[in-house]
Amino acid sequence: MKEISLIVYKCGIIFDEECIILRVIAGSAKGHKLSSQKGLKTRPTLERVREAVFNILGSNVLDAVFLDLFAGTGAIGIEALSRGAKFCYFNEYDRKTKEIIQQNLLACHLEDKCQIYNMDAELLIKLLDKQLYKCIDIIYLDPPYEMEKYDTILMLLENASLLKDGSLVIAETNNKRILAETFGRLILYKKNVYGDTIIWFYKYNCNLED
Repeated sequence: MKEISLIVYKCGIIFDEECIILRVIAGSAKGHKLSSQKGLKTRPTLERVREAVFNILGSNVLDAVFLDLFAGTGAIGIEALSRGAKFCYFNEYDRKTKEIIQQNLLACHLEDKCQIYNMDAELLIKLLDKQLYKCIDIIYLDPPYEMEKYDTILMLLENASLLKDGSLVIAETNNKRILAETFGRLILYKKNVYGDTIIWFYKYNCNLED
C-alpha cells in the first residue's frame, strides 16, 4: 500500500513534508502555485493576510515599483506583479530560497519584470540608495519575527533616497511586536490585526522636517 503524507490545508497554504505550496490570489497569474523549499525555512504570509493587504492597497499597486525586502518565496512581490505592479525588486538572503523565487517567477511568466538580490537587507538598502532616486512606490518588510532590527530597517528606509512623497512602507510583525507611529517622515496611517499577525502601514511625507 502506498504511503501518503499528511497534508493540512489552511488559508491557501498546503503544508506537507516536502514543501509549502501557495497560490497567487488575483491578477494575471491568479491560481498559479508558488513553491517553497523543503524544511519550512521561510514563513510565508498567509493568504488571507496577503489578500487583505492587497485589498487595502487597491489601485496603488497599478504601475508601482515594488520592493519585497525579505522575499522568502516571493509571494508578496509576485502578487504585486500579478496585480499590475510595473516592476519588483526581490531580496532574499538565503541562496536556496532565492532560487525558489526564480522558479516561481518563471512559472508565473513574470521573470521580465523583476530583479532579484541575495543580500543582507541593510546592505541592499545602502546599495539601492546609490542606484535609485525616489523611484520606489511600495516596500514590504517581512523579516523573521524574532529579528530585532525592525526599527533600524525602517529608519534606514526613511533616510535613504528611495522613497517619494506618498510612498508606502508595510511592515508585518507578530502580535507581540510594537512599532513606533513615526520613523522620521514615515507616518503610521493604518494598523490591522489578523490573528497573531499585525500589518503596519506607513506613508512617506517628504514635507516633514527631519
